[in-house]
Amino acid sequence: MNAYNHILAEKRNEPDLDNNSRIAIIKRDIWIPTKKLDQLFATIDFMIGSEGRLVVPSMLVWGPGGSGKSAIIERLKHVYSTRDKKINSISAGMNLDSSQLVDLICNSFGISTGAGKQSLNRTTRVLNAIRAENIVALLMDELNDSGLRTLSQQKNSMSLMKYLSGPPCYISIICFGDLTASEVLMKDDQIYRRYVHWPLTPWTNDQDFCDFLATYESHLPLKLPSNISSSAGRRRIIKQSFGIMDNVVKIIKCLAFEAVFSGSEHMDINLIENDVNLLCMRYGEALRRPTVAKQVKLERR
Repeated sequence: MNAYNHILAEKRNEPDLDNNSRIAIIKRDIWIPTKKLDQLFATIDFMIGSEGRLVVPSMLVWGPGGSGKSAIIERLKHVYSTRDKKINSISAGMNLDSSQLVDLICNSFGISTGAGKQSLNRTTRVLNAIRAENIVALLMDELNDSGLRTLSQQKNSMSLMKYLSGPPCYISIICFGDLTASEVLMKDDQIYRRYVHWPLTPWTNDQDFCDFLATYESHLPLKLPSNISSSAGRRRIIKQSFGIMDNVVKIIKCLAFEAVFSGSEHMDINLIENDVNLLCMRYGEALRRPTVAKQVKLERR
């Protein structure tokens, strides 16, 4: 039996599975620790649950689509699911006004926001939930310009976020959005002073990227080593992915799909010498192109 030393020890039975089982494994999303994200997680861990402060610190993690925000959120939810200090999460989504934002936050604490008696004393009920469940942070995904476009939406949403991070709630707000969300938050001086603005930058051809590729390869059920972390592999993947995290993962997965279906059993970096889009399209994946953030225009309403 092949030793499969290029694969993690606990996964060395997987290359001998049938093709359908291996394809299912490759399709799964996995978390690969990286040095640049390790620092982000360490900072969040240091921030939340701050005691003895009038206002607890908060953060906006921002980056373009495909930069890994959703994966970070899921990882945070997983990490804190087993800790004494808990976090809640909401997805602000698109075109939300401030009242809907209030509803989403209340619902995350298990509090109904219906009409009549159900909508009474929501503040008290939220406070009770925070204390009972030891909630120290709220993750807010998709804080984009669509939900903060008008001056009235901006003012109401900012006021709500200030309230949550101060007395009597004292919970850190960890927001995730794009560059326009960062620009909007910076328009409020108090929000600017309370929030750490943490950019998610594209990959560069450095040791951290090399380690990421090598570790990802060690999770894949292929019978032969591919060495996609080689100098040539890194260079080609960076070029074709534009350094965008989502693109990098899609390229790796599609190379692995091809390795299984072709019978080569290794990821061939020559397949991405020129244009990898056709390979990705074959397996139902679309690569993102870098986008230039648009200026936020606040409408009066």
